[in-house]
Amino acid sequence: MAWRDFPYYRGEPVALSAGGWALALGGCVAGFLALIFVPRGPLGGPLGLVAPLLFAALPLIGLALAAGRGWTAIFPRPRLIDILVGLAATILALLVSGGIALAFSLSKLGPFAANPFAGSLPQLHTWERVVFIGGTAPQLLGEELVTILPFLALLTLLHGRLGLSKGAAIAGAWIVSAIIFGLLHLPTYGWNLMQVLLVIGVSRLVLTIPYLLTKSVWSSFAAHLALDWSIFALVLLGSARSH
Repeated sequence: MAWRDFPYYRGEPVALSAGGWALALGGCVAGFLALIFVPRGPLGGPLGLVAPLLFAALPLIGLALAAGRGWTAIFPRPRLIDILVGLAATILALLVSGGIALAFSLSKLGPFAANPFAGSLPQLHTWERVVFIGGTAPQLLGEELVTILPFLALLTLLHGRLGLSKGAAIAGAWIVSAIIFGLLHLPTYGWNLMQVLLVIGVSRLVLTIPYLLTKSVWSSFAAHLALDWSIFALVLLGSARSH
């Protein structure tokens, strides 16, 4: 695997100032607010594509305003190894999150809340399912951006500004960005803090590993897409068998 480094934290391809990072992270906040507040209409309807597209676009706009042409550094030319690393992480994420969810469902602390959108999938018509599942692609890209951009901002802060070693800065940014990602899922999972930190947050740690290895959002996006679409497939398969 050809070696790549993380962008921005050492000034390559560009250095982002504090104001630049504010623009990039502000785009993440704007994208998340769009995801939450832009009306979606009935599940599986075309209006439901607007919020996911804004969720992906606004962080990229913020990054482009901050980094100019350097915004593409998070998307190096994809390689087969990038995708293979992502798919391997998908298997690990399924095992880890499934194991944690099962352990807590057998304890007095569970069961956890189910994803409400996945549960509604079997009730949709075929075309509505296609629209809904297709719309998850930009949403999952947005989820990658609101994880990876804070990770890179934290890496810049911890290593470049606070002087931590690169390894310690990566570890700190990896953990904190996963916590942030988990907390963003609180409304989806009934404000269950334990669930979003122990299931969603730990799954996010696994899903970020492809980015840590390849320095490519394409890799972590492939992992996330394969994970969620696998879950949708299992839901539909289970529904078909029950009828």
